[in-house]
Parts: sequence; structure tokens; C-alpha cells
Amino acid sequence: MRLLLDINIILDVIFQRPGESASSELIASCSQQNQAWLAWHSVATLAYLIERQHNAMAARTAIAELLTWAQVATTGHADALQALKLPMSDLEDALQVSSALACQANYVITRNVSDFLASPVPALTPEKYLQQQARR
Repeated sequence: MRLLLDINIILDVIFQRPGESASSELIASCSQQNQAWLAWHSVATLAYLIERQHNAMAARTAIAELLTWAQVATTGHADALQALKLPMSDLEDALQVSSALACQANYVITRNVSDFLASPVPALTPEKYLQQQARR
């Protein structure tokens, strides 16, 4: 499966937030049975947040590690315009969806499923996705 991971899934693991266990389990599956994808803007935001919490070297190290198992969706001007047209109130979420469309993701994996109700790409929490896969 191709999975676009919303930034909040990565943040669960990096900052050991509630939900970290399921997010870690999902990420572990990404080099075996799933392909992980990230929106370009998520990489920049993650670097910024990690640098604020730690330092620039920690941010670069974390991003380098992230890019060993996740791909960055190739997006551009047309994808940003597409995001503006999506019937979603949060532009950042619409950019995630536009990235999911660009990489042909099967699902957006997010903590905020309710923000993705209008998404043409179905959204699931890590827990729901893992439960769904366990039934197969």
C-alpha cells in the first residue's frame, strides 16, 4: 500500500506523544509491506520543529533517517492550485491530500480523520489502518 503520512504521525514518534505506539508500528511496516510518502512541506515543518526542540544537527539527522524509509511526493505549482480547490477548510490538510494524489497514495494516515472527510483519498488513523491490515 502507498500511504501518505500526515506530519502528526511523524510527530507522535519524534516527540513520544500519545499514539506513539501505533504510529511506530505503522512506520515499522513501511519498509516491508507499505510504501511511506510525505508531503514536501512536512519535511520543512519537521526540520523546523525538531531544530526548535533540539538543534540544527538533530533536525538534519532526523530528516536523513526519515528519508531512508519514506519518499517525498513530487509536487509543484499545479498541486498547490489543486489544494486550493479542494473542499477542505484547512489548507495544510488540503496540501497533504494534494500530495497524496500526486504519489497515488491509497490512504492518508492521520490523527485528524475528521479534517479529511472531503478528501478524495480516504483517511485513517494508524490504529484503524493496522486493524484493517490485521484482518487481511
